[in-house]
Amino acid sequence: MFQTLALVCIVGILPVYAQTYGGQIVETDQIETVDVTPTQIIITTSKAGPVEDLAVFIDVIDIEHGVHVPPMNLSGLLLLITRGRYTINFLRPSTWYGVVFQSQHSNSNLHSPINYEEKLVRTLAAPDMPAGDEEEALHHPPINVSTSRLSEKGKSIENLLLSIRWVLPKEYRKNLQAVANVSLHCSEHTRYKELRLSDEETQKTVEVKLDNKFDIQEHKNGSREIVASIQPRNCHRICWETKLTAPFDHYHFEHDIMKDCSPIETVTTKTNLRDYLSYDVKHGDLVVHTNFSDPGNVEEAIVEIQAVELPTGIKTINNKTRRLEVFPTEHHDNEFVVHNLDPAKWYAVQYTYKKKSPFIYSESRRFIVESMASTSKPPFRLRFLTSDPHNGTTNSTAAPQKPLRPRILAVLDPSYTDFRVGIDVEPFCDAKGPKAGEHFWLTAQNPQHELSGLDLLRAICSEKPSHALCGDRDETVHDVPGIVTNFTKCSSPTLCYAGNLVVSEKIYAMKKRCVNVANYFPILEAAVTHNSAASTITITIIILLNIFV
Repeated sequence: MFQTLALVCIVGILPVYAQTYGGQIVETDQIETVDVTPTQIIITTSKAGPVEDLAVFIDVIDIEHGVHVPPMNLSGLLLLITRGRYTINFLRPSTWYGVVFQSQHSNSNLHSPINYEEKLVRTLAAPDMPAGDEEEALHHPPINVSTSRLSEKGKSIENLLLSIRWVLPKEYRKNLQAVANVSLHCSEHTRYKELRLSDEETQKTVEVKLDNKFDIQEHKNGSREIVASIQPRNCHRICWETKLTAPFDHYHFEHDIMKDCSPIETVTTKTNLRDYLSYDVKHGDLVVHTNFSDPGNVEEAIVEIQAVELPTGIKTINNKTRRLEVFPTEHHDNEFVVHNLDPAKWYAVQYTYKKKSPFIYSESRRFIVESMASTSKPPFRLRFLTSDPHNGTTNSTAAPQKPLRPRILAVLDPSYTDFRVGIDVEPFCDAKGPKAGEHFWLTAQNPQHELSGLDLLRAICSEKPSHALCGDRDETVHDVPGIVTNFTKCSSPTLCYAGNLVVSEKIYAMKKRCVNVANYFPILEAAVTHNSAASTITITIIILLNIFV
């Protein structure tokens, strides 16, 4: 939209044709026509009210040279012959003049109505002189206003370019100004702006920002080509009124040229996008790999990469904990490098690609750069536990023993209690259906979560039938009683999961990980049982492993 509103002030004509006092209408003279010859200006006016108390003042200024022609100051009987037609003689041919006309009735019983008008006119060329370049130029409007949706450097086709341009050559427009009063017509309002060119300027272009609707389609034909249909949402017509003006002293002369309107049409354009491929970290340097499939064209775009150190960079903001690099794409190939990241730190990285032409387009990728250093702290860990639910009672009448049960917990690291971590677990051990996978959040209020619905025993025993969890032949003790019992094996004991870290209300993706669960539940000796006359004591074995791989 237009960023400023310019009031359209019609300064050149300030008429008071009639005033009413005490129920009686009192009028005064006003201009009806202004005609020109090569050396004359002829002003024709109306005749309102008695001539006896009428006063007329006419001032004429040579605009190019900035000088006054001797004025006419007439009143009373002097107007008996000249009233209604006033001729200013001895003027220069092919010259712009400013004309001031003022008429006033003076009446002791009534207030004096006044009519004041300013005009900008041009005398004709001398008939005995051949037509010059100026006369040829004046066969066309001296000002041109045009609209365009064509993109220019740094401009976007989604907005409208409005240009005002001098057609009249510079040597013929001394002390003149070109003015266009522009109105943008929208469904619920109209906005205005004034464009002005001095005699020294040639052209001026402004960008009219529009609220648009986009229909974008991407074509994957070996490159990332998108086709955009851009339709204005509310504003569908732009109009303008052009005129020449000539400020002089306290006068402001104007000459109207034309009025016109143009519809704001839907435009369709296409462009190629830079494709994000991957990233890697080498010796503390983050390298983002991209591909631009139209190398023959200079791409008007930038790439921004922001890296926030975790977890300290959220609260402590400085050049070390937050890095922002901006790369103009025309000066780079397909790799963008952020140097000197701490290899022992984790980072939340946002890659942003901003296309500036032919329309504004932006897309981002957010990911977590992970450190494998032993001192680094990941946002969460998986804990693999094997617990015996026996209560250890010595009462021989205790309830029948329950089997050992493998469990997996996701646990939030204490240094990330200001964050939320979302975890997605893929279907495991051939599980199917809408509940085969799992999604959950770890927060300060819920710092751990046990993965549910996982058939861990079947996965372990499918991979390692001799595992202690599978090897007891007593079907009353174990869910999967080892190799002596037939059961459906898992096609894979691999558990895959991915984390997402919320940083400043934006989600950053962690790398997907897959683990063979059979490798994280060690092969144990069978549970050790001591018998005595009074009681049976069962030793419970609990295994706790931490992984983040």
